[in-house]
Amino acid sequence: MIKIFDFETCKRIGTKLPAESFYEWVDFALKNKAKFVMPAKTRIGQDNGDYYACMPCMYEEENLVCNKMIGRHGLKPGEKRTVMMSDLLLYEADTGILKAVMDVEYITTLRTGAAAAHSAIMYAKKDFKTVGLFGLGNIMFACIEVLMSQITDREITLKLYKYHNHEERFMEHFSKYPNVKFELCDTYEETVRDSDLIISAVTRATEDFAADECYKEGVTIIPIMTLGFQNCDLFFDKVFTDEIEQIRGFKYFNEFKSIANNTDVLLGEAEGRTNDKERILVYNYGLAIHDLYFAAQFYKNSLDEEKEIEYEYCKEKFFM
Repeated sequence: MIKIFDFETCKRIGTKLPAESFYEWVDFALKNKAKFVMPAKTRIGQDNGDYYACMPCMYEEENLVCNKMIGRHGLKPGEKRTVMMSDLLLYEADTGILKAVMDVEYITTLRTGAAAAHSAIMYAKKDFKTVGLFGLGNIMFACIEVLMSQITDREITLKLYKYHNHEERFMEHFSKYPNVKFELCDTYEETVRDSDLIISAVTRATEDFAADECYKEGVTIIPIMTLGFQNCDLFFDKVFTDEIEQIRGFKYFNEFKSIANNTDVLLGEAEGRTNDKERILVYNYGLAIHDLYFAAQFYKNSLDEEKEIEYEYCKEKFFM
């Protein structure tokens, strides 16, 4: 038998789990990164910016292997689906037996937002209070849900870049937190100025969001889609990332003043923020260890709603 986790099943499981868990899963996977086997992500480019990416990973301590296929494909006339789609195959590591087929669009969104929130807690200056936000879609919802699960001791101002009234839905949702207040901004520069932390989930950008002088001392920037802050690459004090090899091709990689992996900082093998004046950039490019670990936790927390199907794999030697 294999289990089938469609999108709605994953969403039902995810909405019943506390946001604190997602933060802990990101943290655990990063701290235990060396225990995962994670080959390089393979990408197949197509026309019009479409692509496939293949992300394999193994975690022998829990006897699991996964292969995630994620792709971006523009909509054809009349189609009803998301532009980004992703699926994951989950196997027993010691047998190769397929355990589950999972639609991981929800999990991908969740782990991406949770990783950004984790980086915010790691690198933003102590007691940060003002957060500038661009791109108020699903990933940002996930990010701020996880971030606010970690901040209960002070008031936080969320500066929202206004776009197609997305800010209205965002304020309605996060007004449930008594320590959150909102400030609406008409321009990127207005959103950037005086922000202690800036998180962007904008999926398309043709130029930098703001001039150098807009970024105050001590600011931390987390460009979830890695866009819009190339000018900051040239003068920010430190850059951190989930995997250095994945961003080595960035235009200004060789111009970074300092770079380190998040895992090394968590394990005390590299310095993180050392004072409240450092300007810091965090480029998380996405790790299959998070896809595998999140998928494994969803599997463990399944609600007995997922479909099971008979899957007759080959059980003895055969002859053609």
